[in-house]
Amino acid sequence: MDIRVFKGLNAEWALVCAEPGSGARVRGWLERAGVLRRGEGPMELEELLGWIGVRDRRLGRAHSDRWMGALLAEASGEGAEARLAARVVVQAMLDGAVKMTLSLLRPGRDFDEVGQVVVASLYGVVRSYPLHRSQKVAANLLLETLHRASRELKNDDPRGLEWDPALLELPGAENVAETACRNALVEQAVAGGLAEDLAEPESAQAELAELLLWGVQKGLLTRTRAQQIAGEAREEARAAAEQAGVSAVTWRKRRSRSVAQLRAVAEQWVQAA
Repeated sequence: MDIRVFKGLNAEWALVCAEPGSGARVRGWLERAGVLRRGEGPMELEELLGWIGVRDRRLGRAHSDRWMGALLAEASGEGAEARLAARVVVQAMLDGAVKMTLSLLRPGRDFDEVGQVVVASLYGVVRSYPLHRSQKVAANLLLETLHRASRELKNDDPRGLEWDPALLELPGAENVAETACRNALVEQAVAGGLAEDLAEPESAQAELAELLLWGVQKGLLTRTRAQQIAGEAREEARAAAEQAGVSAVTWRKRRSRSVAQLRAVAEQWVQAA
């Protein structure tokens, strides 16, 4: 699986952060919007974005709405400053873009080509965001990106990815895009024998299925090996192994090998995201 589009974005981001004055410009916008007090937070852009992400987790959606809204207002203009503001928002949404790309993969679709569609859609959404939609900003960005990318890929009726603006009015709507992507990934994993039919797509088994599917798509695991690991993780697997005459020592060695492989896959997953 080719991930050049996201590697390229991260390389580009390093150059954006190294540009003299980029951090100061972004800080200035956030200070004028009242998101930051003068002198608060790191001075360098890369560190500043990470610091804001930590505050998002602590202060919740209202905080992310405020700082994203401030940058989106700048991104709606023209020139270098608008491009910088848009680029910061895109970088903040990059993890969601990777997951969305995975969810939109189908047989015959290349990861990098789908990723380019997702990233282009995200840029377009960021530059044209309606500023009056000042709540659930991250969810709005993801959902509209999902809508645009799905339409661009001529995926008019993808199961688990139906677009409906009314979804934004539901409780927990800030998670609806991520849930839609997760549902699509789980469906692919079930179809590939990497998971059972899951009633709870947020379960630990669903997370494992997502990781295994990514490992297979990237070529880190064969489908047969991924199916074996998924089978070992099921609750009844140990009892079934005992009935088949597998000793406790052999079972522990088997599980140790599986954990080591999963750890290696997870490390590359983090790097790709």
